[in-house]
Amino acid sequence: MRNPFSILLMIFTLTAVGQDTLKSDKIIGWDNHFKSRYGKYIGIKYPDFAVNLPDKVSFSNKNLDNKVVFINFWFSQCAPCIGEIEGLNGMFNSLKDRSDFLFVSFTFDSDDLIKTSVEKYNIQYKVIHLEKTEFTRLNFGNPNPTNVILDKNGIIKYFTVGGADKIYQNEIIMKIYYPKILGLL
Repeated sequence: MRNPFSILLMIFTLTAVGQDTLKSDKIIGWDNHFKSRYGKYIGIKYPDFAVNLPDKVSFSNKNLDNKVVFINFWFSQCAPCIGEIEGLNGMFNSLKDRSDFLFVSFTFDSDDLIKTSVEKYNIQYKVIHLEKTEFTRLNFGNPNPTNVILDKNGIIKYFTVGGADKIYQNEIIMKIYYPKILGLL
């Protein structure tokens, strides 16, 4: 007869192994879902844009030349957008010192709300305000969060929309987005 403790330990171990498999399957399923749904954007040139930053500096698609670019679209009232900040911070910090990489984060939130969000959620990357019409044009009218990866020629190589719960979203960032970026550098 087995000890009740060993039976519980076996159940816990099997459950934990099952959850790891489930996480991997969910991540693969997530990636395949977005390839089939948003694949129409893959291979097209990212639209031209220009925005004046609060410090009177102009930022445009010219700043993206010869860099692999990760573009994140979000706003502060979007729970999945907020849920991915921790993972985005991690990815940003892993790549921020590379001269051939650029992380761009766009929101239609006001400058005051951006400042509040940066402090509240410990956002470590620069967030740029866009007027809502420009924001919508640049994320092709899709829901948020929207994440786009461009190659060094400004061609969209990956496009995804929406979010998962915080744990899966952070795994998706590091197991899908991050390797795709590294493959383009």
